[in-house]
Amino acid sequence: MRITHGFRSLGTPHAVTIGNFDGLHLGHQAMLARLQDVAQTRGLPSCVVSFEPHPREFFTPEQAPARLSSLREKAER
Repeated sequence: MRITHGFRSLGTPHAVTIGNFDGLHLGHQAMLARLQDVAQTRGLPSCVVSFEPHPREFFTPEQAPARLSSLREKAER
């Protein structure tokens, strides 16, 4: 696994999913399983794009949801 910060070109096509993925619930697990299926079928590496901090925490801190997991915890899953 490679963790990067900021946006830059991956250099090659990837199968990608984007989300906050705070608390890896069954819906997230299903999305990640689907990502792996699509990536494998198309012969692509998979890529998960997440956010730190949560977008609402950045844009409207007073409306930010409570965090369920830290960036480190997300990366370990």
